[in-house]
Amino acid sequence: MPQKRLKNLLPTPEKILESRTLKLFAPHLADPRLWHFNRHSLNKAVYIGVFSAFFPLPGQMLLALIGSLIFRANVPMALGLTWITNPLTTLPIFYAGYYVGANILDLPMISLRVIGRMITDFSLWILSDGANPFITYEGTVSIAAFCLGLTILAIVTSIVCGLTFKAIWRYKTVVNWQKRPHDPSDKPPKF
Repeated sequence: MPQKRLKNLLPTPEKILESRTLKLFAPHLADPRLWHFNRHSLNKAVYIGVFSAFFPLPGQMLLALIGSLIFRANVPMALGLTWITNPLTTLPIFYAGYYVGANILDLPMISLRVIGRMITDFSLWILSDGANPFITYEGTVSIAAFCLGLTILAIVTSIVCGLTFKAIWRYKTVVNWQKRPHDPSDKPPKF
């Protein structure tokens, strides 16, 4: 079954609770439904994790955790999928988000270098005492285009990934069911 491979790839509850931030949520994380490896829990986690991955870096994992708590989705899967945006993929994803938002709002596009500097300045501003990027780029960058584009990308990508995950899970389940020896009166699995 696919869940055996996923269990090996994803962190354990103990490993997740080692995080200082997540220790605050420890009482809420005691619900065993948050750790189940079934298709319903994992599919919800795919939607939540991929959606959360498209938001600026400091709050992604927190957003995925809160979404998992609200919708009773698999916590390790949702948190793991937030790493779709990592130091290698953040710049292209944010560039695509700005591109989509700028086209919808009919605004001029900015360069990849400006977006890179903006991400760096935003990280410095959040994590230390850097300059406020909302003031620094106030005439050159449209925050509305950036937010609109990332939200649209988050929704579309999470839907595509969720439906793909569901289709792969069904395919693997049917293939495994067909491979096993069974009685002719057995019925195929229901979805």
